[in-house]
Amino acid sequence: MNIFYDIPSENWYHTEENAELFAGAAVEEISYKKDHLNQPLIPITVFPGNRMLVVGILTASNPKKESGLGGNLTLFRDLSSFLLKHGILTFAFTGNALHSETLRGYVFSSISNKWIECKMPLPDIVYNRIPSRGYEASEEFQRLITHLKEYRMNLFNPCFLDKYVMFEALMEDGSLTNHLPPTMILRNSYCLDAFLETHRHIYLKPCKGSQGKGIYTIIKNHDDTLLFNSLKHSESFPDFTSFWETKKKDLLKRSYLAQQAISPKKLLGHRYDYRILVHYEKGFYKVTGKAVRMSQTQEITTHTPQGGKLFPYQNLQSRSLNLKLANIAQKCGEILSKKVGFLGEFSIDIGEDETGSLFIYEVNSKPMQFDEEEIEVNRLLHLKNLFIELTFSNLKIK
Repeated sequence: MNIFYDIPSENWYHTEENAELFAGAAVEEISYKKDHLNQPLIPITVFPGNRMLVVGILTASNPKKESGLGGNLTLFRDLSSFLLKHGILTFAFTGNALHSETLRGYVFSSISNKWIECKMPLPDIVYNRIPSRGYEASEEFQRLITHLKEYRMNLFNPCFLDKYVMFEALMEDGSLTNHLPPTMILRNSYCLDAFLETHRHIYLKPCKGSQGKGIYTIIKNHDDTLLFNSLKHSESFPDFTSFWETKKKDLLKRSYLAQQAISPKKLLGHRYDYRILVHYEKGFYKVTGKAVRMSQTQEITTHTPQGGKLFPYQNLQSRSLNLKLANIAQKCGEILSKKVGFLGEFSIDIGEDETGSLFIYEVNSKPMQFDEEEIEVNRLLHLKNLFIELTFSNLKIK
């Protein structure tokens, strides 16, 4: 059975006479239509059965883009094309789309190589790829969540993760304590001064930052002078007081945490981190991709937008390392899903110190695309399987 979208009538039809087909959270019926010879816009093959899975990719609007969609359109295109090939009707939409009587979204057409606006069934799964933390904190987004629950649409990954909320949740559980660098929330000069006196070399990280933006390091020397490093420059201060008077405005206008800097193991003279991709699968959190990022132009962060370089994971892997990463992934998934809601997909940035100990730097509930093609291929496959599992099994997202 094939289905196609008829532009003049703005309806989806299937092509098998005397067959029934239902789609989406509202189990809407897709009708049969004999005549579909008018160059159907988006033909897809439905997997066996009379119930078609519908996935909506939730993003923000961007008037500057031709489609009007914001976010990672390359990921949306790849995921949409892959799912359509496997009989899963997939589209991208914004929160505003649910305020009208009919849901309108955008389906990627490989024929015309662009996003086409269509009238859509309510999705079974809403894959949250909102690119803005600000929008997720808005009343409009909260109303959207209420709307999704009313229509029993499963929200896949509820929100961005706050670095300090992540740290508190993992610390409170206790099972990953050995993998957490000492960390505190930056509230005033007194707590930062004491933390710096204890640890001497620390990181300052935005609790709601990403890609290494806004990260600094501070080194307290033996003579109590301070060296302050950003991604682009360094500054020296004669003491903590002079540092605080210069930087307090920037550090207090957004939420920062302070974290002890580990002494990183190095490759070719540069620090490196592990980046692992994780997906839920039948009760477990499974590592589905492993990568390494190595610093180049600066030694503060390994993120590729900040000059980091790819390094083959297989050159460092061992059975012991694989088991450690698998354990960290499983525990992070369990703990954080209890804290913020079901996480079906996330990535973890993990550092390694000179002794071989592993430290969790960040958990990202909206992973960017990996540069490693094999990881992205694996990602699409696991997302497809998980969307099917969430819709057609007894697993309920809370």
